[in-house]
Amino acid sequence: PGRRRLRTARRAGLLAAAGALALLSFEALRRVGFDSISGTLLASSPTWVIVALALMCGSMVLRAGAWHAILRAAVTDVRPKLSDALQGTFIGVLMSATLPARLGEPSRALIVARRLGRPREHLPVVLGTLVSQTLLNLLALVILGAIMFSTVGLFAGRQQALVFYALAPFVALCVVLVAPALLRSGLPSRSSRVAQSLDRARQALTRVRSGLAVFSSARHAAVAVTLQLGAWAVQWASCYVLFVALGLDDRANLGAAAAVLFAVNVTAVLPLTPSNLGVFQAACVAVLTGAYGIKTADALGYGIILQAVEVATAVIMGAPALVKEGVSWREVRLRALHSSPVSLPPRGSRGAFETD
Repeated sequence: PGRRRLRTARRAGLLAAAGALALLSFEALRRVGFDSISGTLLASSPTWVIVALALMCGSMVLRAGAWHAILRAAVTDVRPKLSDALQGTFIGVLMSATLPARLGEPSRALIVARRLGRPREHLPVVLGTLVSQTLLNLLALVILGAIMFSTVGLFAGRQQALVFYALAPFVALCVVLVAPALLRSGLPSRSSRVAQSLDRARQALTRVRSGLAVFSSARHAAVAVTLQLGAWAVQWASCYVLFVALGLDDRANLGAAAAVLFAVNVTAVLPLTPSNLGVFQAACVAVLTGAYGIKTADALGYGIILQAVEVATAVIMGAPALVKEGVSWREVRLRALHSSPVSLPPRGSRGAFETD
């Protein structure tokens, strides 16, 4: 009964938030003008939109390649395949596009751990590799931030926000590195159950820390850094191509594309809605109108098309991956939402996700 009430309250909260977001979005569209926005969307070049979509898909492939290099450095008892990283990345992108709170991250870790076999043992290590990839994403964002701050004056005096944002992953990294020592076995405890729980937590965190092994291998690190930064560069190009598609490239240059890409990623640190809907467009409007003098209707139209391209990428890449994996969207969603331990069977069991 308690869990049922909690589930009902959670659903009611999500529905209320979705309703509020819908009302705010409608009001924003009404103020800007439906005709102006629709005119911007209809005036876009389908050819250039398709080019942007292809670039976005290519970016996902490069991200998977970078993750594969990280996995190979971290997982030593089996040899991760490139297809493992591709499947996990594509499904994770799809889940991120359709679920709030970055639930695509645990989803892709679950998929890869399942494909590697012995998922209970491999899941902490795979989660550790996500930390490594997050650090590479941080490097890319710092580069984008530097480009943005050097080309626009909108953020002048606000560089401190970039510093605070950059510190967050490093704090998480320190926790991962130090926590196993703090939870070392032998600590006095009045409860054997507490002692066992602490020991299991220490072992899991130690395996998570092994996911950072890529930084101790020059070869794997070079591949991971090159591919991950390459993925960001391709995504950056995709953002610029959409300016061309909308005829905004005479006012919005590569610096504008970097600013948009930086802004939408900073606002998506913990998205409250699937695909960060609403906030995504607001970030685009704030950057393009405030720094480049682009009309609100054009900026909002750009935000709508950019997000449509990202969601289309998630569906094009993720839906076939789900079919190939033999699991349903609902199964992956349930495992990503539940924080209780799960036993993920090897791929021999077609799509069966079982709880303990």
